Amino acid sequence: MATLAVLRRSAAVLSSLLLTWAVAALVAARLAPRTRRLLSARLARGTLAALDVRVGMMGVGPTDGRPRLFVANHVSWLDVYALGAWWPARFVAKIETASWPLAGTIARRFDSLFIVRGSFRDAARVKAQVAAALAAGDSVVVFPEATTTEGDRLARFHPAMFQAAIEAGALIQPVALRYRRPDGSSCPAAAFVGDDTFAASLCRVLREPAIEVDVHVGPPLSPAGWTRRELAGWAQATVATALGLPGTRVTPYPARPRRLAPAA
Repeated sequence: MATLAVLRRSAAVLSSLLLTWAVAALVAARLAPRTRRLLSARLARGTLAALDVRVGMMGVGPTDGRPRLFVANHVSWLDVYALGAWWPARFVAKIETASWPLAGTIARRFDSLFIVRGSFRDAARVKAQVAAALAAGDSVVVFPEATTTEGDRLARFHPAMFQAAIEAGALIQPVALRYRRPDGSSCPAAAFVGDDTFAASLCRVLREPAIEVDVHVGPPLSPAGWTRRELAGWAQATVATALGLPGTRVTPYPARPRRLAPAA
């Protein structure tokens, strides 16, 4: 991408991030929770536009306003914008995010829930917070792989956060994310994995002429009668199928009756 175009996009992204930070720091706490969620979604759409990241929805997204536990594969920091632009929701993020410049303030003030990865005790604490948020009427987005991948595979979906949906009686909504270039080829620049830094990742994204992210929305499911491990397995299989990944395990419908949620 031409240097001038990169500079113009960089300026637009910086302006968008600074606006989001200012709103988060000065305004967000004064708003009602629902208004805060809607404002966050609007700001996310602005940042995506500045980055020239285009989101395409596949499947039928929720429209009934019922709180849901969104579970998605995790590829990039862009995932938060791609999902947050569509659905006003709270996000579960790794604790390190809270201390990031700009992003930390934005995440804190827009009610993200922070988790210490690898800590069973902290997972229990955050699970309780997610259950309370769902019971209060908020939707919550979690990335049950608890890590990022390059999008060509799935790590195991950890079951802990699915327990929150069981306790709150909230629908589970699986979502699959795929990043690609406008010509349909995979877009490795979007991936944020390993020891990558946010600055390096952002630079790669800015150098891409355009990025398209396909958001595949799977069927929602009521958690009634399922165990959290069964739900995690079902969600992982659903996301893998949407991404066309090899070796997808058959959706594990147990023998006893289950209650599928009606399509939204």
